[in-house]
This record gives sequence, structure tokens and C-alpha cells, in this order.
Amino acid sequence: MTVFTVLTFFTLFSCNNNEPVGNELFPDSQIVIVYDNDVHCAVDGYAKLVAVRNQQKQNTNYVTTVSCGDFISGGLVGAASQGESIIDIMNEVGYDVVTLGNHELDFGMTHMFALTDALEAEVVCSNLKNCQTDEYVYPAYKMIRYGDIDIAFMGFTTTTSGTAVTLSDENGTPLYTFMRDEFYQNAQYFIDEARAKGAEYVIALAHLGDFGYVQGHPSSVQLIENTKGLDAVIDGHEHHVIEERFVLNKDSEPVLLTSSGTQFNYVGMLSINTDGTLNSTLVDITSATTPVDAATQQFVDDIKEEIEIIGNRIVGHSDVDLTIYDENGNRIVRLSETNIGNFCADAFRSLASSDVALMNGGGFRADINSGDVSFNDILSVMPFGNNIYRATITGQHLMDALEFAVSVLPNESGSFMQVSGLKFDVDASIPTPVVYDVENDLYSYVGNGERRVSDIRILDAETGEYLPIDLNRTYSIASIDYLVTELGGSGILRYAEPEDVYLSTDIEAIIHYIDELGGVIGTEYDDVEGRIEIK
Repeated sequence: MTVFTVLTFFTLFSCNNNEPVGNELFPDSQIVIVYDNDVHCAVDGYAKLVAVRNQQKQNTNYVTTVSCGDFISGGLVGAASQGESIIDIMNEVGYDVVTLGNHELDFGMTHMFALTDALEAEVVCSNLKNCQTDEYVYPAYKMIRYGDIDIAFMGFTTTTSGTAVTLSDENGTPLYTFMRDEFYQNAQYFIDEARAKGAEYVIALAHLGDFGYVQGHPSSVQLIENTKGLDAVIDGHEHHVIEERFVLNKDSEPVLLTSSGTQFNYVGMLSINTDGTLNSTLVDITSATTPVDAATQQFVDDIKEEIEIIGNRIVGHSDVDLTIYDENGNRIVRLSETNIGNFCADAFRSLASSDVALMNGGGFRADINSGDVSFNDILSVMPFGNNIYRATITGQHLMDALEFAVSVLPNESGSFMQVSGLKFDVDASIPTPVVYDVENDLYSYVGNGERRVSDIRILDAETGEYLPIDLNRTYSIASIDYLVTELGGSGILRYAEPEDVYLSTDIEAIIHYIDELGGVIGTEYDDVEGRIEIK
């Protein structure tokens, strides 16, 4: 069934909160699996998911609700409560099985364990192991019986999670592993075990991503291609919208792959039909006329009201206006140096004790006005819940990244960099030498033509002087996971090598920096300081 058909059902059947979505989305189904992935604290979608699920219960007695991870962070409700309020909402919704996303680790392993203990749904993850005991932290799968049919729901979490949180003790001794080097062998072991225990279907709840941005980390497509015995993979991590795609497994048999995007743009549904076939569809729930479960919405609204009070807590004071705009109200954070960019990049560099810091202009979404600064103010600037990474990069690759950052000037680019610890000049009249891979939405390389960027200087922390960049030297940089590990910004920092050390979220880094400044953002940030000189 296509999204168009689903949208037609919404048009025909959606009226008020008491009316169904339309009870023929899966008329031949015997089992329906309602799913989400990468919700990232878009909490108003939960009431709509419940409405979609309740409609399906009119067709079959067998409806299961699952999540493929990244639910505890990415917005105010998660950030202000460190995920606890999200768990409360999910318990109210009544999830049956969930797997972990990498952002479930945003507040550290210990806190993640507390959150999953509080979650009433079964947490499954087949590839998280305790190195000290050689035992798996969570069950690999959950077996559920539907009449005389057994289905195993098996969890898989991206192995990039190991670069987002400290998995070792202070002496460097490994404490946990996501089993990157033995991922497929381990997956096959549990698929075979589930089959041996009577599973007629094995459904993977995966947080892997289908593309595999980070080299060497398994994707959902690679999971299918390197195993046999899976019937379907419900995927997350890369925020891709995949209604229904079939990938051949190790025995050249088709396996269904589906993913619902992010932030409840869709609710996904996978159906096992009376003839034994599987199909999936995505329900667009973004319309204002989409049915809403009133009880769930009231529960969410009550939590949002409590969180708003928490979010209004004061974290510091600013003597200046930090802004992404110029004096005429034009957004400039994506095409020139800004004082808010300098401030946030300084915060990241301070936290990481790195040579430089880089933050893409597309990540800034609001100003910080002079006066008291609240938690909500910081969250409004950077609402995505990114993690701060420390990484290394050669002087040559850093120079190339800066060249790409300015490649579309004088037009805006989300990849334009706000910087700390370096200065450089730009001549936007020179045609860009950057060669761009349009098909893959990545920059390929910098050609041999004249460059726009010149006179790159790196701050010497000991002397306070800016010294010419050494193209053969390796520099430490601070940035966000979106750029360093996920190839965001069209792969601008793809040659950076992240260290496997979790530092903090971007919001926590900024609040920590305000504390370092004595609680006051001072007049040193009243204006830009010539870090980026554009001709």
C-alpha cells in the first residue's frame, strides 16, 4: 500500500478526535506491528500513534507496538528531564518491545540503565555485551505468541554508539562493547536460536541506518545481506523514509526493510497477512485533522507543562545580544562570522581542550538576548541534542574542509563554519575549486584551481598568537556528532578521526562554559573579532 493510499484514507475518514482513521488500512492482516523510530522528543505524536493503533485493533486482536530507538533526547522534554519524562510517556502509551538508539546513551551508561529499568516495555539488544562478565546486557530478542504463531523481535543497535559514550574505565579497560567486529556472526547466532525455539517470523528492530555513513559500522542493508533468517527489518538512525523496500539476504531471499523517518512525520505499520506475506506502509500523521487519543494527549500536555517550568530555570546572564542575524534582520550565521557562533564554538573548544572548534551554521536556530539566560534559551539555539566530540584532523584536511565551507558564498550554506581557535581569509570572487558529488550529496575533493581560503592561522594556546597552519600536522578539533560521525553538512568533516570519548551534549557544553565565565557572557562577545575575513 502506498503513502498516497494512506493519505486518501485520512482525507476520507479524518474528522474529530473520536472518529477512526479508516479501518481498512490492513484489511487482510492477522498481525499488525505499529512502530516508530527516531522520535527525538516530538511528544505530541504519541497521541496520534495511539489513535492509529486503536484503529488497527478494530481489524485484528493482534497489534504490537514497538520502537527502534532515539526517543529520550533531541528536544526540551528529554533534555530537561534527562529522558525520564519520555519514559513516563512511553509507559502511558504502552509499548511492547523497543531497541536502543545511540541517543539513549546521551546521559551516560548508568543513567541509560536506570531509564530502561523504568521502561515497562521489553528492551532488546543483541549486540551490547558486558566485557567484564561476557554477558549480554539485554535480551537479544523477545518472543511473542499470536494464536499459534511465534514471532521473535530482535534488537540491533548501531556500533557507532561506542564513539558517543565512554565504554571504558579510567584506565582504558573496556567495560562494554557493541560487538562491531563480530556483528554479523553474532546476529546469525541469535537468528538461528530464535528459529530453533519456534519463531515462525524474525523481525529485526534495528537502529543501524540503511546507508552506513561511518565506514566499518554495519548498516541495516548489510545486516540483511550478511545473514539469513530475517523476515523484516524495521530500521532507524539515519532518519530515512522507507515505506517498503526489499533487500536480498545471504541466500538471495527478499527481506522487507522499512523506516518511518523522524519526529513522528509518519507512524509505520508492518502487517503479517492471512496468506503469510508481509507488507508495510507509513501513515502521515502531520495533518491537523489526524485523529488524536484524548487521554494520551492530556498526559503529554501535563508533562509539557511541568517541563516548561523546569526549562525556565536560569543558567546565567548575558551582557550582550548574541545573534544569528545582522542589524537589518537578515540571517547571516550561514555565510559570515557571528558573535553567537564565536561564543558556542569557544564553549566547545573549552570543553574539549582542543586546538580548534567547528560548528556548522545550519545548527544555529535562535538568538540569546541580553539579560537572564534560561535553559530554554540555550535549547532554542541548538535544539537537536547533538553530542560533542573531540577528534583529530590533518592541517591539509582542515584546510580542505574550510574551502568547502565557503564554496557557495555569497549564498547561504548550512555547512558554513563558525569557528574557534583559528582565523582565515576568504575571497568569494574566486570561482570555487570544490568538486561536488551531486548524486551522493557529498563534496568529493578540492581541485587544483585557485582557492578561496587563504592565510589560515591556528591559535597557540601557550602564547596566544595565531600561527600559520601546518598542513602536515595533526590538530585536535571539537565538533558535534552530526558532522564528525554522521557525514552531516555533506561530509565536510569526513576525514576527522573521532576519539572514543563522550564529552557532553551541546547544551551541557554551553552551560558549562557560562559557568566557566563566572555565570556571565561578557562584552568580549559584543561583536565579532575577525576570525573570518570575507572579501
